[in-house]
Amino acid sequence: MSDEFRMLPHDIDAEKSALGAAMLTPHAANVLFTQLSADHFYRTKHRPTFRAIVDLYRNGEIPDVVSVRAELDRTGKLDEAGGLIYINDLSSFVPTAANVGYYVNRVRELGTKRIAIEVLTRIAEQGYNEITTADDLVTATEDAITQFRAMASNEEAIEGFSTMGSFIDESDEDHDWLLPGVLERMDRVIVVASEGAGKTTLARQMAVMLAAGVHPFSIHTRIPPVRTLYIDLENPPPLVRRKIRHLVDLGREYSGWDEDRAWRLTRPGGIDLRKPNDQHLIDRVITESRAELVCMGPLYKAFNESGEKAETINGQVARVLDGYRERHGIALWLETHAPMEQQGQRSLRPMGSGVWSRWPEFGLAMRKSKDNPHRVHLERFRGDRDERAWPHHLERSSPWPWAARWDGGYPIEEATA
Repeated sequence: MSDEFRMLPHDIDAEKSALGAAMLTPHAANVLFTQLSADHFYRTKHRPTFRAIVDLYRNGEIPDVVSVRAELDRTGKLDEAGGLIYINDLSSFVPTAANVGYYVNRVRELGTKRIAIEVLTRIAEQGYNEITTADDLVTATEDAITQFRAMASNEEAIEGFSTMGSFIDESDEDHDWLLPGVLERMDRVIVVASEGAGKTTLARQMAVMLAAGVHPFSIHTRIPPVRTLYIDLENPPPLVRRKIRHLVDLGREYSGWDEDRAWRLTRPGGIDLRKPNDQHLIDRVITESRAELVCMGPLYKAFNESGEKAETINGQVARVLDGYRERHGIALWLETHAPMEQQGQRSLRPMGSGVWSRWPEFGLAMRKSKDNPHRVHLERFRGDRDERAWPHHLERSSPWPWAARWDGGYPIEEATA
């Protein structure tokens, strides 16, 4: 085929049949309404007809030849849609309304391909513009891919949408535990503490012990092993290596240890999760490690400050993290610093925006004990969204750095039941 001219993908007969079917039965109109947009249609005069059908259906009216023609006349779009004769011919053109699914799928498939070609061609042309940056191109491409996915999807059913009655009548699923009694898949945890309290050590211990299949709050309790990814955004690789060597050596002592279950990424200069290249980096390491739990910190090194409001910046980063969580089904364990002391008091809330005080299911605060230098109290900077068996205290211990303590000797067996 000539490189000078290639026809964009389309099927006029399928477009005419889809519109004609929608004017014959309410079911066909519903299929058209839920699965197509005006942009899917190649022939421009089909677009006002589609919009008229959709507007009538949305308003609870039945779209047939007469009502569609009247709607086009009312909006002044009848001539643009081809006139009276063309509208009448559409309903007689369709072989059978029963085959509307095929017509609509055909229009959606070719329309999405056509729009992808047009949009990506424009993005490619922008690449030759000297003022266009690489980030601009990556952002434009990602936005386009999101658009294509939405256009190509079959949206007859909306996941997670139902009446409350039918929802509560469904049987409850068992908890999808990563850490029985404590941490479920897709949970979000933020741990806040002052410098030197041991929050980074706790994150590393969580990552290694779960990968080893050992309950981090009870070293004699075995659990199903979890794939983990530890992301250090502050410390240089040699320091991280020295700190986790002892932990990994301990993990290797347990039967069933698998090197492929525990992964790390070190970025001592931090990252900026508002930039597409860093977003892709984290998405890639989650994908390649097949992580189920991601421990990352400190949080303030996950983005760069700019002239925008703190709520805006942190809100954007939170949405990126939620995107990872939704796409990969991961639990997130984030550590962050507490604000500096003011008037002799150290607030154990996440540093910076209030977004992080509202965001997690569990907001843990490690407060150093005044009476015992080896103990921290595990407090909350926000209320738990579910009942879990979090320990009340952590104490420096051996061989693992932290040992859990409960007031009244809380039995870990209850948490793992």
